[in-house]
Amino acid sequence: MIRIFITASALALAISGFAAAEAQHAGHDDAHDHGGEALAPSLHSDIEAALAQGGSLVVAEVNGMVCDFCATAMTKTFGRRDEVGAVHVDLDTKTLQLVVHEGRALDDATIADLVTRSGYETVAIRRGTGA
Repeated sequence: MIRIFITASALALAISGFAAAEAQHAGHDDAHDHGGEALAPSLHSDIEAALAQGGSLVVAEVNGMVCDFCATAMTKTFGRRDEVGAVHVDLDTKTLQLVVHEGRALDDATIADLVTRSGYETVAIRRGTGA
């Protein structure tokens, strides 16, 4: 009987803790503080520098990115790629901005696969003047 009580109590605490964390996470989709940086419509300085070196811009719209941990995960995933000269995640617009080095290629299927493996969903990928 004591074992059932302890198990039930632990389960109740776990569920209430999970519910509180879920409510907090769900609410911060609209409450991001990005340090006052105004990145849209202007590009991040790393992106601008990589473009000045001849790279090409790729912008992916990504569902599910809502917090700084999301941005860090995406930055690490794409920053490790040899083809990528710069990465920036804009949580306000839910976009992943990449600059692919001149003479290198990173196809849409690879980008979508990396986004999916990171736990997010690719909505669209734009390149060139469409980006």
